[in-house]
Amino acid sequence: MSSQPAHGSLPWLGRSDVRLSALQAANFAGIGIYMPFMPAWLSAQGLSDRQIGLTLALGMIIRMLTAQPVAGLGDGKRGAVRVLVLLHVLGAAGYLALTLLPTPSAIIAAMAVIAVINSGVIPLGDHLTMAEVRVRPSLDFARMRLWGSIAFLVMSTLSGFAVAKLGIGIVPVALAACCVVAAFVAFAAPEHRGSHALPVQDLDPEDVSARARLLWLAIIASGLINASHATLYGFATLHWRSIGIGDSTIGVLWSVAVVAEIVIFWAMGRRASSSLGAAMGFLAISGLAAALRFAVLPFADTLPLIFGLQMLHAFSFGAQLLGIMAIVSMLAPEGRQARIQGRLSAANACLMGLATLASGFAYEGLGAMAFVAMAPVALAGLAVLAMAWRLALTLGITAMQTAGAGTTPVALDSTGHGALPVRNVGANR
Repeated sequence: MSSQPAHGSLPWLGRSDVRLSALQAANFAGIGIYMPFMPAWLSAQGLSDRQIGLTLALGMIIRMLTAQPVAGLGDGKRGAVRVLVLLHVLGAAGYLALTLLPTPSAIIAAMAVIAVINSGVIPLGDHLTMAEVRVRPSLDFARMRLWGSIAFLVMSTLSGFAVAKLGIGIVPVALAACCVVAAFVAFAAPEHRGSHALPVQDLDPEDVSARARLLWLAIIASGLINASHATLYGFATLHWRSIGIGDSTIGVLWSVAVVAEIVIFWAMGRRASSSLGAAMGFLAISGLAAALRFAVLPFADTLPLIFGLQMLHAFSFGAQLLGIMAIVSMLAPEGRQARIQGRLSAANACLMGLATLASGFAYEGLGAMAFVAMAPVALAGLAVLAMAWRLALTLGITAMQTAGAGTTPVALDSTGHGALPVRNVGANR
């Protein structure tokens, strides 16, 4: 594969895997501030609970609609590095603008613009990381990606101290600072472009179409398993409070889940990418773990059992991410890797948004049993995965390996939707 260093590639800054690990950390650091404290900041600006819910839901919808086209800009002539740097610069400007806006309606509008900007950040970070893995197969995507989880965990903890000391008003300023740092880190990221794709006329159109269907089935299966976590993310803290668990212990419970996720990234990343069958196996494990986790959660009334269920996050989320990133890595079409990353992010946002909406009604009507209602969502993901497995068997490609292990990237069909093996991947928290 021919490669062209990106405009921002600065090899003197250090090894490419270190720079890409830093990029993953920089991309996720702001999320560790945004998720726990942005709703509180919006409330402090005078937004009602309904307006806060509208703002957060609008963000999900926007990410669903814009992730593919925004991330797809990375496939263009300017490359993913320049696009990612620009997104972070615009993000910094957007967060600083929030501090100047006088009305809730203006804040909601600005948050919508910020959602468009943010929709491409994680997919492009994964795209750059996997492009490097494709050129250097000795690298491990999961061990670079885990630094995103570490940054999320560290920043969510540190931001709590910062807010306690400096007040909630520090939130948009801190987010802008994260964007500025991330822009510099992104500028230093390596980028490889080029292709040795096979000519379109050498491909069997039916085979191309079947592999495209396989890719979409895997994305949908992964999205459903990921979406089954919606009630957990939205209402677990409320549930645990209702059964007498203190806030400090709840914080530890969330931290345990992220640590478990980091451990599986470190230990199992290469196994998931060893073959298409192995990657699908990881997705199957994640679906089973999610179904078990949420079926048992309402009945877990002791701390050891609750901690055990939180450690299942390693499998219900971690194995899901490892599985889908390996599958997309093997099946994403050459020349459309960043766009496929965006599609994956959009599918996740769509399914998670729908599940989050449903979970609100379910928790209001069913209480803790709403967690059980998420188990069938995970099982639905397994059903779609079974369809994908059957198609993979029909195509005879379950032993397919990643491009670094010997697969051949190929061109798109005339519609731009064909899919044959290349090395690229992406998923969104």
